[in-house]
Formats: sequence, C-alpha cells, structure tokens
Amino acid sequence: MDKKPEIRKLPKKTILYMIILTILAVGAMFLVQNGRAMKASAALHKLGFTNISDVVVFSRSEFTNQDTKINGFKYSLKFKDLSSNKQCQGFVLQDFKGNTAQDLDCK
Repeated sequence: MDKKPEIRKLPKKTILYMIILTILAVGAMFLVQNGRAMKASAALHKLGFTNISDVVVFSRSEFTNQDTKINGFKYSLKFKDLSSNKQCQGFVLQDFKGNTAQDLDCK
C-alpha cells in the first residue's frame, strides 16, 4: 500500500509552447503600455509641452463631448516637464478631430 502515484512529465513541445506564449504575452503587454505613453506624449506635444520625460499613463478611457457629440480619449497621466523642472499630473483630452484640452496640475 505504499505505492507512490505515477507522475507523468509534460512533453518538451508543451513546455516550449508555454515558454513562447509567456514571452509573447510579456512583449504584448510592453507594447500596449509603451503605445499609450507615446499617444499621450503626442497629445502633450500638441498642447505645447515639448520637453517632457517619465510619462506614466494610469488610464485611457473613451469620452463623448456632449456639446459637439464628438468621441475621443481621456488620458489620466503623470509626467515631468524638463523645461520648468516640475512634476505634472492630471488629465489630457483628445478627440478624434485632433482637438486637445488639458486639466493639469504642475508642482
């Protein structure tokens, strides 16, 4: 009665597939986060913040302007303005027509 249960090893192909899928998932996650930061940086450049670094996007959500019925994105972000050496955080709104607006607090 002291028999140990037989443990079946995973095939090498399955292990290889799991490693490849993990690498692809990490790469996709990096691309999504980097893409958000690049789009938010482009919106900040339109607003006149040309010398910025350390852009961190917390969230990106869709919004609809009730007056004009135009859809767009709202970025909740934080960045460092190198020209004034201030840390800024807040919201940047960019609609699909290219109009941008801001609600930023720089300290």
